[in-house]
Amino acid sequence: MAADKIYTFSPGGKFKAAVFLLFLLITLSVKAQKMILESLSGPVTKNEINTFKAYIQSVDAPAGNGNVWVFGNGGKSIEACGLMYEVSHDRAILNRMIYYCDEMLSRRNDLWPAEKGGQHIVWTGKIEPVWPSSNPEVTPAGAGIEQGDEIAHMTYCAKLILQDPSLWDMKVDIGDACHFGDTYKARALKYIKEGDYVIDNWILPHFIRTGENNHYYFPGVPNTYKANEPAPWNQAWMLTNALVRLVECHLILNDEAKRIVDYDHIIQPNIDWFRASVHADKSAKGTLVYTWAYALPKGMEDTNHAAYDSEGLWIAYDSGRYKLSFDDVVPFANTYCDVVMGTVTNGKFAGRVDGTTGTGHGGGDNYVRDEYIYLAEFRPDMYPAMANAEINANKIAASMPITARLLWEKDRRYKSKKY
Repeated sequence: MAADKIYTFSPGGKFKAAVFLLFLLITLSVKAQKMILESLSGPVTKNEINTFKAYIQSVDAPAGNGNVWVFGNGGKSIEACGLMYEVSHDRAILNRMIYYCDEMLSRRNDLWPAEKGGQHIVWTGKIEPVWPSSNPEVTPAGAGIEQGDEIAHMTYCAKLILQDPSLWDMKVDIGDACHFGDTYKARALKYIKEGDYVIDNWILPHFIRTGENNHYYFPGVPNTYKANEPAPWNQAWMLTNALVRLVECHLILNDEAKRIVDYDHIIQPNIDWFRASVHADKSAKGTLVYTWAYALPKGMEDTNHAAYDSEGLWIAYDSGRYKLSFDDVVPFANTYCDVVMGTVTNGKFAGRVDGTTGTGHGGGDNYVRDEYIYLAEFRPDMYPAMANAEINANKIAASMPITARLLWEKDRRYKSKKY
């Protein structure tokens, strides 16, 4: 019904017309907040960017200061904004990324007031610069190597800012409520400084075995989580991601030469350790694939945790620094594409990297976890299948990380002129 005809009703009808218009406006607003993927080829469209931008404005920072900033909605929102900023260079998206990073950093245990949920005593007996991984009511609080992921998220934002000097002296559009720096460069420098601080005061004193090639291990007592054991690979990659992105930031700034060397001497042996732990096999298609454990010395990695292994491989590969060639990553992509996606049971992909399915983290998914979309870079033939899996599982409209990664990869495919 046309709007100009609505008002030809009786006075009572005019009220109904007004209600109808209000309903229409609300409906359009809700629709505008749903993200879209208009096609699987060609350039990313204005509609795709604008609906993403509208959607993120409706997603506030999650409550709390724990794992929600590692692999929960908080951390994933930061990564999604970063990828879409790479695609669009739309400052409103960068500003939202900064908002999430500010919220995350301000809630670090040593910075957040006790009345808001901070200042917990950690298993070290101190108030540490961490985002506790345990239930807030648990004392002492838990925290480990996964703390690297928060650093990786905020230094991704810092890197994007530093890559564009035209931003550096501009005031941050959303202000500086947390007093982290009023210009874009100042904000980036704050994220880097605080990332290095956590490495210096939490990671290096507790989790780096200097006598064993700087490998990632959990300490013994008073720590009780995996005491004296190697870090599970997904957590190991979270820390490696932080160190890689910190190195990238310091390289742009051309500062902290010793720190760069020190970080490199941690990153490379841990990547080498991971690669040495895999076992080669062939898929039913005849492609080279790998199996590996969730954590050394035994077991089988599940597809929940292997998503973070895949993300870490991409971040290290993309840096161009750590002896990871395109061909080195292809077998990991084959593993997901030909074994995991190639084995469907009861409508779900395999729950483990060897093609088997169990329960819990090994129970499998009917969609592609967002981190695996990076692997389409190495198996471009599988991008449509990944995207269609997300579409069929109704993930596009409301999953920031999935939609952002699909659009980011679509943009890369278009700009490469190959697809």
